[in-house]
Amino acid sequence: MKILVVNIGNSRTAAGWYTRGKVRRSARTEAATPVILEAVANEETPDVVFMASVVPTANRTWTRLVRATFPRVPVFWMDHRMELGIRVDLKRPDQTGHDRFADAAGGADLCGTPCIVCDFGTATTFNVVLPRRGFIGGAIVPGYGMWFEALGRAAQLPQLKPRGIKLKTGRNTEEAIRAGARWGYQGMVAEILRQLARACGRREPVLCATGGYAKAVVAHAGLKMPVIPDLTLHGLARICERNIEEI
Repeated sequence: MKILVVNIGNSRTAAGWYTRGKVRRSARTEAATPVILEAVANEETPDVVFMASVVPTANRTWTRLVRATFPRVPVFWMDHRMELGIRVDLKRPDQTGHDRFADAAGGADLCGTPCIVCDFGTATTFNVVLPRRGFIGGAIVPGYGMWFEALGRAAQLPQLKPRGIKLKTGRNTEEAIRAGARWGYQGMVAEILRQLARACGRREPVLCATGGYAKAVVAHAGLKMPVIPDLTLHGLARICERNIEEI
């Protein structure tokens, strides 16, 4: 089955072309445009379009774009009650973002369990998946970009784009902000992972990273974990396969 998966996020929307167990092509956009759909389809027609969103106000726009681009292709939306391939042990799964379910399903599928999927997007989420209990939740903190955005609201501090720094101390305001972000984020992520690893019992969890800031954070913070850019899209596609019959 050829699946076009669409993940509508707070900052960007990602789309991927999934077939034969792998995301073959993917693209991302900050605007609601059919160009991203056409790019990943590459003149092919999918059997099904599977969509997920954490921005409900954007759903209608993207639905129209998908139906206009592929008028005869069935469209399905992610739902937390679907079969994920893993158990869900959450108090309020209806309040959990679709991307976190996809991260949990994708992490278990690609990395095995126990695992912790770190999604460094607009927000940073840590998603824990255990062999028996399945997806048990995790932690949510501000994203790497938010660190700079928040400081930029102060009257005498500049609005900076996320970027690393190699100096031992910040010798001016910009360098000081970047030093604080690098070491502060490294310390925060390391401590969260240390605490969440305790939920995995005696088995050390496999760590993996995804999301727009993943490469930068992993590199700048000196973290040792693989970056899997299309992990969320892979998870969505696997959920689609488990729930949507062959068209």
